[in-house]
Amino acid sequence: MCPCEPSRSPPEEIQVLSFVVSWVFAAIALVVADKLFARVRLDGDFGTALFVAAVYGVLQFLFGWLFFVVLGFATLGIGFIFYLTTMIVSTAIVIKMTAGLSRRFRVDGFLPAIGTAILMTVAAEIARRVVA
Repeated sequence: MCPCEPSRSPPEEIQVLSFVVSWVFAAIALVVADKLFARVRLDGDFGTALFVAAVYGVLQFLFGWLFFVVLGFATLGIGFIFYLTTMIVSTAIVIKMTAGLSRRFRVDGFLPAIGTAILMTVAAEIARRVVA
């Protein structure tokens, strides 16, 4: 392929596979967080985890970037330098929002939300590498 040609997006099948794998890994991370942290509660089976992961995904898509930018500017740019920390804190905020919207998912406190956010971040990275 010539460097002057525009890059092509991955085939549609790969995009769908990436979406499904990411969704399943997020649900697994929620189940692990339920087992690992005493103040994270997921009531139900894996189907419930898939539902909560879907809600989380929508909220992350809609608000995750906004929280990241606000935190970056609120820390006078230091949040942009420490990208991973800012991303984990913004993810924890989205997890708390998800828990607020779901009756079957509860996170009591911000530290368990941070722990869950770390698990979700690791799960997203593993899913990205599995599909790539």
